[in-house]
Amino acid sequence: MPDIFTPLRERLLVAGIAPRHVQRYVAELREHAADLTADGVAAGLTRPEAAAWAASRLGTTDDLAQAMIRRGDFRSWGAKAPWAVYGFAPLAGVAACYGLALAALIGILVSHRPYPGAHPILPSWFGTATATLGYLHSLVLPLLIGGGVAWMAARQRMPVLWPSVALLIIGIVGGAGVSEVRMPTEPDGFIELVVGWSFICPYVNLDMALRHTVVILLLTLVPYLTHHIWTHHICRAAVPTAGDVTAGDQGTDLDSIPLIKT
Repeated sequence: MPDIFTPLRERLLVAGIAPRHVQRYVAELREHAADLTADGVAAGLTRPEAAAWAASRLGTTDDLAQAMIRRGDFRSWGAKAPWAVYGFAPLAGVAACYGLALAALIGILVSHRPYPGAHPILPSWFGTATATLGYLHSLVLPLLIGGGVAWMAARQRMPVLWPSVALLIIGIVGGAGVSEVRMPTEPDGFIELVVGWSFICPYVNLDMALRHTVVILLLTLVPYLTHHIWTHHICRAAVPTAGDVTAGDQGTDLDSIPLIKT
């Protein structure tokens, strides 16, 4: 049987169908094709003849794709609401990184007070801890979030615009975040907790923010765009245009296809 399932899978993903639904649908079609082939062999056809007959019963890639696409409830959230998945969600993820870092700093300060209201007696490792938390929330965690967004967008065959916006948000907002502790310069001075964004005045840690932003974008946005361009060319070669016959000319027996259920 001609391989109609690879171009069908790409067609469905590009149309915005959620990958889990695509996987189940294609698996059921493969099973259905195998059953038809077995029926043909049992009826006296050779295996190549039975495979060709099974392919003709399934129909064209376009027909098989439309049987799923017209069921709009199978679309992924990335296709239905890209502004939320690739706009709001990355911003919320970066904000969560800030929140975790601040909570950790405040937790250290509070836990090292000898009594309520007193100045904390900070351990020797406090400086290392604050530096580590700074790298986590402005470099490591944004890289993980950006990698997850890029993987999800590539898996769902998303158009390039919204995932690129998401990765820019993560790189610029995440890489320039500031949360640090400034120790008092006088014995009875107060510890200052500095929270901000390096790209606004007074540009705290601007050099580090620029480095983190560049690293995040180089390790997330650039690979994603490269993969998208490569996949786009592969898909154009693999996915036939609407109406191309890839499995036969007898149309699709849609009643015999076990469409998945929600």
